[in-house]
Amino acid sequence: MDIQQTINPGATVYGADGEKVGTVGTYNASYMVVGKGFFFPKDYYIPVNFIAESSPDAVYLSVTKDDALNQGWDQEPVDTMTTDTYVTPGSQYAGSVINDDDIAQDTLRVPVHEERLDATKRRADAGEVTISKQVVQEQETIEVPVTEERVRVEWREPTGEATAEGAVFEEGVIEVPVSREVVDVSKRTVQTGDLEVTKEREQRTQKVSDNVRREVVDVEDTTDEGQRRNR
Repeated sequence: MDIQQTINPGATVYGADGEKVGTVGTYNASYMVVGKGFFFPKDYYIPVNFIAESSPDAVYLSVTKDDALNQGWDQEPVDTMTTDTYVTPGSQYAGSVINDDDIAQDTLRVPVHEERLDATKRRADAGEVTISKQVVQEQETIEVPVTEERVRVEWREPTGEATAEGAVFEEGVIEVPVSREVVDVSKRTVQTGDLEVTKEREQRTQKVSDNVRREVVDVEDTTDEGQRRNR
């Protein structure tokens, strides 16, 4: 089958690297017109001897996309492009013209955006409450019971019994130890309570006042009837 008979207008043209080149517009025995782009279309006149394979929906070139777009094929050949050399899809007869409505166009999707408002809340500084602790010194007195020893000497009457020999008329000193309790003062730290700090929100109604003005109308009746009413 002649390869040109399987080229249909609107078929997608791919390079040897698989990249899309464009779509087929028309073709003749020498080249096919490939349209590239949507808003800014540009035609390439690719010789048919660079077609490697074709089907009703796709045409594959023997060169890559970049090679096909950089061969100078965007210039229309001067000795062709006559209506009697174009071939319609599936027809072997010359002299017919391709209708532009039959040529498929590329679809370009243009994203459309809009701005939307997002509301956020943030905390602002409204002042501060300072809580400070100070150390004060004061004198404290406590009563502690203590015990101390005392020596009491008492005279007792003699019993009249004889004294043993050797236990009389001796000199000496007798020491009687005396003790007492002494108070040592120490300090210890105890917790006397907690200071709990709580923030609360409350609503209140505030009264405001200011001077306001209003118009007052005075009526002065100088007629005779008015003078009589004022008497």
